[in-house]
Amino acid sequence: MRQEVFYLAYHLHWSWSEIMNLDAHERRYFVGMLAERIESENQAVDAWQATLKRGGR
Repeated sequence: MRQEVFYLAYHLHWSWSEIMNLDAHERRYFVGMLAERIESENQAVDAWQATLKRGGR
């Protein structure tokens, strides 16, 4: 649970009390959504960097 709280607080700037007011299922749902979003953004950055390395724009 501490990792979930840290993850949400760090990335979404939610307070401890806001996070703790979520039930466990809802908190895990937000963690999952955030993880998917971060993964998607990382893939986009990787693709952009690969394009730059190939000399593209």
